[in-house]
Amino acid sequence: MRLFTLAVSACVLAVPALGLGEERVISFGDSGSDNSDTFDPNNSANQVAFSTDASRSSRDFSIASKHHDKATPLLLDSNDNEAIHIAAQTFAHDVYRVTGIKPQLYNDTLPSHVKDAIIVGSVESGLIGDLKNDPEYDDLPGKWESYHVQVVIKPLDSVDKALVVVGSDRRGTIYALYTLSEQMGVSPFHYWADVPVRPQSTIAFIADRKLSHGEPTVKYRGLFINDEHPAMWEWAARKQKVKIGEPAFTTWVYEPWLEMMLRLKANYFWPAMYASMFDVDGLEWTEDQPFPAIPGPNQVLANRMGIVMGTSHHEPMARNKPEWDRKGQGAWDWTNADFMKQWWTDGAKRAKGMETLFTLGMRGDGDMPLTGASNALVENITATQQQILGEVYETDDMSTIPQMWCMYKEVAEYYVNGLQVPEDVTVLFADDNWGNLMTVLNPDKPHKAGGGIYYHVDYVGTPRAYKWIQTINLAKTWEQMSIAAAFNTTSIWILNVGTLKPLELPVEHFMALAWDINAWPINSVNRFLRHWAAREFGEEYSEEVADIMSKYTMYASRNKAEVMNTTTFSLTNYEEAERVLAEWEAITERAGKVYDSLSEETKPAFFELVYMLCLAQTNLNKLYMAAGRNNIYAQQARTAANIFGKEAMDLFFNDWNITERFHALLDRKWDHMWDQSHINWNSHLEPEKDSLPPISWVNPMVPARQGIPVTELEYGQTSYIRVTHENSKGSWPGNTVDNCPRGEHCPLPSLLPMDPYGAKSRWIDVGAAGPKDVNFKVETDDWIKVEPNHGKIMRDASTDTRLRVSIDWSKAPEESVGQFKLYGSDLSNVTIEVPIHKYAEPESGFEGFVEGDGYVVMEAAHFSRNTSADEYAFQEVKGYGRTLSGLEMYPITTQNFTLGEGPSLEYDFWLHKSGESELNVQIGPSLNFLGLNKTLAFGVQIDDEEPFLIRPIPTEPLGFAIGRPGQTPVAIGAVPKDWIEIVKNEIRNVMFPFEFKEEGKHTLKVWGMTTGIIVERIWVDMGGISERGYSYLGPPESRRV
Repeated sequence: MRLFTLAVSACVLAVPALGLGEERVISFGDSGSDNSDTFDPNNSANQVAFSTDASRSSRDFSIASKHHDKATPLLLDSNDNEAIHIAAQTFAHDVYRVTGIKPQLYNDTLPSHVKDAIIVGSVESGLIGDLKNDPEYDDLPGKWESYHVQVVIKPLDSVDKALVVVGSDRRGTIYALYTLSEQMGVSPFHYWADVPVRPQSTIAFIADRKLSHGEPTVKYRGLFINDEHPAMWEWAARKQKVKIGEPAFTTWVYEPWLEMMLRLKANYFWPAMYASMFDVDGLEWTEDQPFPAIPGPNQVLANRMGIVMGTSHHEPMARNKPEWDRKGQGAWDWTNADFMKQWWTDGAKRAKGMETLFTLGMRGDGDMPLTGASNALVENITATQQQILGEVYETDDMSTIPQMWCMYKEVAEYYVNGLQVPEDVTVLFADDNWGNLMTVLNPDKPHKAGGGIYYHVDYVGTPRAYKWIQTINLAKTWEQMSIAAAFNTTSIWILNVGTLKPLELPVEHFMALAWDINAWPINSVNRFLRHWAAREFGEEYSEEVADIMSKYTMYASRNKAEVMNTTTFSLTNYEEAERVLAEWEAITERAGKVYDSLSEETKPAFFELVYMLCLAQTNLNKLYMAAGRNNIYAQQARTAANIFGKEAMDLFFNDWNITERFHALLDRKWDHMWDQSHINWNSHLEPEKDSLPPISWVNPMVPARQGIPVTELEYGQTSYIRVTHENSKGSWPGNTVDNCPRGEHCPLPSLLPMDPYGAKSRWIDVGAAGPKDVNFKVETDDWIKVEPNHGKIMRDASTDTRLRVSIDWSKAPEESVGQFKLYGSDLSNVTIEVPIHKYAEPESGFEGFVEGDGYVVMEAAHFSRNTSADEYAFQEVKGYGRTLSGLEMYPITTQNFTLGEGPSLEYDFWLHKSGESELNVQIGPSLNFLGLNKTLAFGVQIDDEEPFLIRPIPTEPLGFAIGRPGQTPVAIGAVPKDWIEIVKNEIRNVMFPFEFKEEGKHTLKVWGMTTGIIVERIWVDMGGISERGYSYLGPPESRRV
C-alpha cells in the first residue's frame, strides 16, 4: 500500500485583522490596530504587538507615514519582467489608498539623498544579485512562484536599510507585493466587491519578522469565466454601449479581473467564451479577412501582467470557439482535419511568446460529444496537436510546452475505458459539475506531467443549471480538494466561477486552498471566514459574520436555489418548512443588524458579499413555501389559500426589489450583473425569465360543502371552517381523497401515535372556509392538553389558529387512544383520535439515543464511541453536509481495510419494541474517485451480528440523461446511475432492512474501510418515518439520554 497523507490536525489560531493564510508582518503604528496576531499563539516570541514606543517603532521599517508626510520609495531593476513593474506601480497606489501618500518608483539607482528603500525584484535580476547580507535568497533560484520578504541592513552600499521583496520568478515577486497590500488593508475584491480601504496614518513592516512562502500546493491555479450570459455579458455590453456583434469583454474588464486574480494568487485563466474571442477582441479586422495570427490586446495584457493563458476544456490550441463560429470552414469534427490543423497552427503561432498552457483534445460542437469519437480517434487528434506545437515552438521536447487534456463528461468515460494521455500532457480531471471529484491520479501509475482538477461553483447542464447565487459549502470544497491534494493531483486546479458575482467567497476559498492547502487543515473553514470577514468588514464583525456565512453555506448548499420548488420542504411533516425558514430568517436578521451598524463606505461590500445573499435566499424560500401552502390550502378549501397566494405574489416581486437594490448600488456600477432567472424552473436549463409558481384562488364567499355527508359522525353538510392536522393533507369535516384513499365514508382522523420520547406536541390547524366568523372550543380527555383550547376564526382567515396537542404523561394511561373534539359555532364538529404509547424509561445507566415516534435519528458526530485503528480514525468535518457535519476516515490514503479491522464509530440506541426496521446511513455524495476497481466502501454491524460490506456508489455509469420528455439525451459521462437524484438532494441514502429480535439497548457500528465515505446521519426507522412520508431533510435528531 502506498501512503499519501494530508495533514488534518486541527489547530486553534488567532485571527489577524487583515491577510488570509500568512503570518502578520504589517503594523499600523498609532492607528490603533492590534498587530499581535501570528500563526502560533503559543509562541510568545512571535506575539509582537506594535507599539508607539520609540524603541519599538524605530526598529520597524516604515513603508509610509502620514505624520511625516513620507513614503519609502521602491527600487526596481529596469531589466526585470514588466509584470513586476506593473505590480509595483499597483502596490504604490495601494500605499496611497491606505495613507494618502504615494511612494516614488525608481529603476536601478536611487537619488543620493535616499537611504531607505523597498527593493523589489526577481531573484535572477541584477539588482537582487547585487544585494548583500541575506543568504536566504539562495533558496529561491529555480523555485516556482516563491518569495521572501524581510528588512535588511545595508543591502547595498548606498542603502542603509531596506525592505527587500524577492521572488523566485515574476509571479513570486508579484505575490509578495500583493500579500503586503492585503495586510495593509487592500482586499483582492476592492474593485469586484467594492471593499473599501480603511485609512491608516502609518504602515510599517515589523522588523524582526519575515514573510516567506515556498512553492504553492498547486502549480497552475485558475479561474474560468463561464455562463456569462445573460448577467455579466449584459453588464459589460450595457456599460460600454456596444452594438450587437461588437466585443464587450475587452481590456477594461480584464485589467481589473487579472489584477484580482494575482491578488488571489491565481495564475491561470480561461476567459469568457460564450460570444467572446479573447485573443481577437479589440483587433481591427473585417468579415472578409481571416483572423491574423497575432495576439490581440487582451492576450498582450494578460502576458504583460503575468497571467498564464488557456482556453476551456472544449476549445483546443489557444482558440476560442466563437472564432470558429465566425471564421470556421466546414464541420467542427475530424472529417475537416486539414482545415482544423491550419486553424490550430495559427492559434499556436499567435500564442508563441505569450505564457500559455495549451488545451488539447477535441470535443464536439456546442459542448457535446465529438461525432464519431473513439479512443483511437481522439488520441490521434491529440498527437496531431502536439506535432503542431513542436513545429511552431521548434522543439522535440514537448515537456517544455505546458499542455493539458481535460477529462470532461464523455471524455471522462473514454479515460475510464483506457484513453492514453501522453506523459508530457497534464491530465485534467473534472468534478461531476456538482463539486464531487470523479477521478484523481492513480498512485500506482505515476504520470510525468501530473494531474489536475476542473471544479465548479457554477454550472449549466443536467440535471439543473445553477448560476444565480452562492450555493457552495466551503467545508465540502475543503474535503474534496484535500483528497485531490493527498493524491498529488495538483498540477492544475481551475475553477468555473460563472460570472464571479456573487460567488466571491467560494472563489477566494478555493484559491486559498490551491495556494497553500496545509495552511487550512481540517475544520479551518470558520477560521478562514473569520479572517475574511475581518479583512473585508473589520475585526469587530469577524466572529458574527463568520458564523452567519458558515450557516449560510450549509443552508444554501443542501438544496440549490434552482432545484427548489413548492414541495421541496414538507409543510406537513416535522414542521420542516417552518424550521428551515426560521434558520434563514435568523441569519438574515443578524446580517441586517450588522449592515445597519457598518459605515456607509462598507455597506455596499457587505450587501454584495453577505446581506443580499441572505435576503434573496430567505425571500425565495418564503416564496416557495407560501406558494406551497396556497396549493395545499386550496385543496383543503381554506380561505388562507388566498392570503398565501397574495404573499407568494408579493415575495415574487420582492425578489426583483432585492435584485434592483443591488443593481442600484454605487451609481448602478453593477447594473444587470444579477440578470439571472432563477424562479420556477421546469427543465435543466434556465427559463428566459422568472415566473410565479402556480397558485390557486378559492372563493371566500361560499362555505365548504360535503359531497357525501356522513351524519352518523355528526358532520354538518356545510362548514365555515376547516380542521387539518400534522402528517396529513386531509381536511375536516367531510370526506376528501386526502382524508382517505376512497374519498368517502372515511374513518375518524387520527394523529400519529405520541410517546414520551418523540416530538413534544402535534399541531392541528383551524382555518376559515367561508363567509362567516366561527367560534370554536375544544374538549379532550384530561390527559390531553390543547393550547389554545378555544378561539374565534375570522372569515378573512386573519385569525387562523394552530393548536398544540401534547400529553400529560403523569396522567396518561399506559396504552390508549384518546380523543380531541372540536366544536364550531357553525356546527362544524370534528373528532380527532390521539393514540399514545407510554413507553417505560430505558434501563438505569443507559446512555444513548431513544426511539421516539417510531424511529431513532442520530447525527454522525454524536457517536457513543470513536475507535481508531493504527493511525486511522474518523474525524468530524464541521459544517459539512445538510444538517450538522460529516465524519470521514483520515488520513487520506489508498488504505482499504478488511471489513471489521478498520476504525469504527459506534452508536448506542434504545428501542421500545422489536420488529422489522429500515436502516439508513446517510453519506455525502462522493464518487468512486479511485476508479471502478477501487470503489469506496464501509461496513455496518448491528450488535453482535456479523458486519456486512457496503459499496454504496454504483459502478454502472449513467451515460445519458434526458432533461425532460422529448429532449435529446445529454451526455453525462462516467457518473454513476444514481447520480441525478444524489446531486439534486446533496445526499446518498444507503438503506437496508434489518429485523431487531428484541427491544432494549442496541448498537450500530460503522466500520471504516476507505477514505471518501463521509457519514452525516443514521436513521433507524421502526415504521415512524415511512408512515409519515416525504420530507427533504428527514426527522430532527432523536432524544439522547
